[in-house]
Amino acid sequence: MTISTVHIIEDEPLHAALLDRALRLAGFDTLLSPDGPSGWQAIQGRLPSLILLDLMLPGLSGQELCRMVRQGLATRQIPIIMLTAVGGEPERIAGLDMGADDYVVKPFSPREVVSRVRAVLRRSESSAPEVSPAPNASLRMQGPYFVVLLGKRELTLSRRETMLLDVLLGRENTLLNAEELIALPVGEKPGVMAQELDRDVRCLRRKLENTGAGTIEMLPGFRYRLRSQV
Repeated sequence: MTISTVHIIEDEPLHAALLDRALRLAGFDTLLSPDGPSGWQAIQGRLPSLILLDLMLPGLSGQELCRMVRQGLATRQIPIIMLTAVGGEPERIAGLDMGADDYVVKPFSPREVVSRVRAVLRRSESSAPEVSPAPNASLRMQGPYFVVLLGKRELTLSRRETMLLDVLLGRENTLLNAEELIALPVGEKPGVMAQELDRDVRCLRRKLENTGAGTIEMLPGFRYRLRSQV
């Protein structure tokens, strides 16, 4: 049985500790980040099953981080529960409009948060898969992986690889740069995240070439172009 990982992005140490303890006692794995920039960097390194996201964060607000998660190729399907001290109806609606899946008002009951996490994960799992690499490609789940059938060629891909293939197939034979494949904070250059993207593209290219489904041209400056054989 796969253990779900909940990433807690919360700058108040007491709240973070309460959530961490409650979730671990409930059988979840947890990650903690004390601010927006470190939270975003950690998400890029390890995709969580769900994000508990404080609205008011230093460095990068919860609103902006939520927007980045929803725009990111590899992160857009991750469920988000917003945490905030402001609990009026306009604030709740605004949080959901940002792309959050649920909304918890402080002060909160750790048991209630655990229940909400479970409920959101159930909804997320029941609606998966939510990626489709091409109108003429079939897709099915096999454990934590996606099995993609392109023509008569079958590829077993991670969620991240499937999302990369989704974008590349949608703009086949077009040269794409890193900024078009990953979401970055405003004004930030690709840096480490582009290097991680480069490794993911290399893995996807190897699988495409091994099955004869095509290849991905990799050009200097983190630029990529899909050449499929389907």
